[in-house]
Amino acid sequence: MKFETEHGCVVSEMATAYGNSKQIGRYAIAAAMNEVLTRAERVDQMEIRVCAPLEEKKTHLYDVKAEAARCAREHGQTFWEPEIIRAAWAAGTFVQVNALAADVKQQAWNKETMRAGQDIVLTKWIGLEGTLRILDEKRRELGKRFSGTFLHQVEEFRETIFAEREIRVAKAGGVSVMRQVGEGGIFAALYRLAKEADTGLVVDLKAMPVRQETIEICEYYKLNPYQLASTGNILMICDDGEALADALRKEETEAAVIGRLTDNNDKIIQNGEDIRYIDRPAPDELMKI
Repeated sequence: MKFETEHGCVVSEMATAYGNSKQIGRYAIAAAMNEVLTRAERVDQMEIRVCAPLEEKKTHLYDVKAEAARCAREHGQTFWEPEIIRAAWAAGTFVQVNALAADVKQQAWNKETMRAGQDIVLTKWIGLEGTLRILDEKRRELGKRFSGTFLHQVEEFRETIFAEREIRVAKAGGVSVMRQVGEGGIFAALYRLAKEADTGLVVDLKAMPVRQETIEICEYYKLNPYQLASTGNILMICDDGEALADALRKEETEAAVIGRLTDNNDKIIQNGEDIRYIDRPAPDELMKI
């Protein structure tokens, strides 16, 4: 959210992550940070809350709090002491993060203008956030189906949910607008993008990078990876998508031009000779776990 105050322009973003893992704060921190950084130069302040039902064990909540604080420090964030809230209204444990940037200056990359004909660039591999969160919650069950080496390969992508580096490259590379994929996966993000731009779009399903680990875990749980949580994936709108993708790859960030904005209202996905239309966003596939 971007708004004007008497002291200048402010960007504020809130993100929430639910789950039983002590790692859940990491996902909320990454989501809030990335959102702010797509609109501002830096995050100035962060507020972290750990919320849970009354019956949740205090030791677990302190572990969640400690992990969230450690993650924020690792990424150079300034934050108030994380707060623990136990309440009867809480249906489960979750971490809520509010990230704030003050005195935001308008620059070429945050004017937020899009038009038909521009390219759509996607960074990293879709669904990795969801893949990691499934691993966090279902490690024992997955260990019976997949090898330790396979699960370790998934773990190695834990830092990919943070997008500081590629956002910085895009700001210098001619990007017009950046939007995090996030909850609901790539299909939901593309639908929201087209609605915001008041354009149509056409994208190539086969151009969207996806890890084999994500495919196999999704197949095991019968999930759609294109509707799976994807914090850390950024959709970038620009005039020269190939140039931006090349610049990102030179900085060791996976990137692909997946399509373009069009001058109608159709939201088209091409998969070889097959064509389908993007529906309204469905609930995130993590809800099935």
